[in-house]
Amino acid sequence: MNEIEFQRHLVSFSRLLKKEKNFLIKDKAEELVELVEQKEKFVPVLNEYDGTLTSKTKGLIEQIKVQQDENLLLTKQALSYQKMLMTAIKDNIKAPAATYSKYKTVKQQARTALIDREV
Repeated sequence: MNEIEFQRHLVSFSRLLKKEKNFLIKDKAEELVELVEQKEKFVPVLNEYDGTLTSKTKGLIEQIKVQQDENLLLTKQALSYQKMLMTAIKDNIKAPAATYSKYKTVKQQARTALIDREV
């Protein structure tokens, strides 16, 4: 493969990463699965190229690296948010402990909810 073909592959890979970024921002997990399969097809192409690297090719590689770092950050942010949300739900589901009042009755604590609703 010559450098021009390699650059075309790099541009296609860069477009794919930009799509991935949009899916990460819009929280479209189903589409992300398909993109991962498409990204896997680029692994042999990127590993097998051993030609020269001009400044244009190096620029494309740097652009891909920056986009990958940004997508990784978005992924970590989404995972952190999901973990925080699951922790909040788990803590909210726990039954509150009953306490005794000075009137010899069991007093139930008010339950909290993630969603406010009118009764």
